[in-house]
Order: sequence, then C-alpha cells, then structure tokens
Amino acid sequence: MRPTEIKLVKKPNILVVEDDRDQRKLMVHLIRESLSCEIVEATDGLAALTMMLQEKLMPDLILLDLLLPYLGGVEFLSIIRGRSEFDHVPVIVSTAVAESTGIRGELGNRIQGFLAKPINGDRLLEKLVGALHPILFRVDYHN
Repeated sequence: MRPTEIKLVKKPNILVVEDDRDQRKLMVHLIRESLSCEIVEATDGLAALTMMLQEKLMPDLILLDLLLPYLGGVEFLSIIRGRSEFDHVPVIVSTAVAESTGIRGELGNRIQGFLAKPINGDRLLEKLVGALHPILFRVDYHN
C-alpha cells in the first residue's frame, strides 16, 4: 500500500535550544526550509525552561544541545522529564560530543533522536519528521 496523501494535522512548534549562534541559525534555517512550523529559540537551558514554565510554552518538539551555559542539556532534560506536562514532548539531542562517550546510554529512552555536529540537513529533517510523525501527520492510504 502506498500513501495517497500526507496531511499536516497542525503547524508544529519547535523549541531550538542552542548556545552557538551560528549552529542555532543553521538549524533554524534548515528547519524553515523544509517544514512549515513555528520556531522558538533559546540560548541556554535556563532560558528554555523559563519559557516553558513561566511563559507556558508547550513545544511539539525540542532540539537540544547538551553543552549549554547556566543549565546544561542533561539537567534540562531531567527537569522536563520529571514534569508530567512535558514528559511526552519529543527531544532530539544535538551535540559535538562523540557518541562513543556513552551519551546515548546516559540519556537512555529520554530522547527520540541524536544528531552529531556538524549538523547535516538531511539527517536533521529525517529526525524531525520521525519524531513529529505520530502527533502531526495523517497518512491516507489507497487500497
């Protein structure tokens, strides 16, 4: 069976948490180039957490750098996974730390994807669509 139509159920809201300005701008550009979505940017984990708690930001997906000032990515992830209102939000981690250092094992099933830096546009889009698919897309099939 082949899909006859793929529909976007809603316009996704993506939170990009990245302290490196050039990396953040690249990710935002690549996302906007491929998806019709709302993007909110944060330069560190504390700013992202503040947006989510005080400003009631409810992202459909978080793209999270691990090495952040003020509140690191692992700590940010632990906090949001400990809160029922955010524990379902898909998180894709982006980092320059090599996979072999045990990052995947440390994060376990708390994330939906892992992207190594430098960011590859095709891999980024693949991870985003994969993580957003269950909540944002409806696929109709022709029998």
